[in-house]
Amino acid sequence: MRLKSQLSFLAGGLCLGLLALGNANASTISYSGTLSGDDQVQLYTYTLSQASPVMFETNSYASGGFVPVLSLFNSMGVEIGSDGADNTCYSGMTANAATGICNDALLSENLAAGSYTLAITEFFNVPVGPNLSNGFLEQGQGNFTGSTCGTTGAFYETDIAPCVQRTDAYSVNITATPEPATFWLGSVLVAAFFVTRRRTPAAQR
Repeated sequence: MRLKSQLSFLAGGLCLGLLALGNANASTISYSGTLSGDDQVQLYTYTLSQASPVMFETNSYASGGFVPVLSLFNSMGVEIGSDGADNTCYSGMTANAATGICNDALLSENLAAGSYTLAITEFFNVPVGPNLSNGFLEQGQGNFTGSTCGTTGAFYETDIAPCVQRTDAYSVNITATPEPATFWLGSVLVAAFFVTRRRTPAAQR
C-alpha cells in the first residue's frame, strides 16, 4: 500500500510537471505599422505578468522596410537595451533580397514582471541618454536620411553606398518564454528519487 501511495504521488507530480511544461510555452505578440517620417518615434507599452526571458525582433527590413532600431525602457523610463543596424544575420533572420544584408533588430533581455516601453525608430535615430525623457538623436529633425544621402525624401538606408530608399513599414514580434517548468521538472525528479530510495531496501530483503 505504501508503494502504491508513493507511485500515486509520483504520478501526480508528473501530471503537475507536464502541466507546467505546457504553461511554459512561448507567447508571442506582434505589432506592425508605418512611420510618418524618418524622425518619428513609435512607442508601445508591454506588460509582463511574470519574470521571463523576452525577445524583441523585427522582420520588416527583410521585406523592404527601413533600417529599424529597437529600444527598451522600464516603467521608470530608464533604458534597458537598444539594438539596430548590426548588419548581422542572427539565427532565423532573413537577408533582404535587394541588399543581401540582415539589418533587422534583435533585442533579448531577462525581464522581471512589470510594464515596459518599446520604442521603434529608424537608424540612426537612437536614444540620446539613459532615460526615455531624454529623447532621440534625430527627433524633430524631419527626414534626416534624405539629407544625409544628398537628396530629398525619407527612409533611405544610409549605411550602404549608394543609398537605397526603403519603405516606411515596420513589424516587430515580442516573444516571452516563462520558466516554471524547471521547478516542476525538478520536483518530479526528486519525487522519483525518493520512491527509488525507499524501494531499494525492500527489494534487498
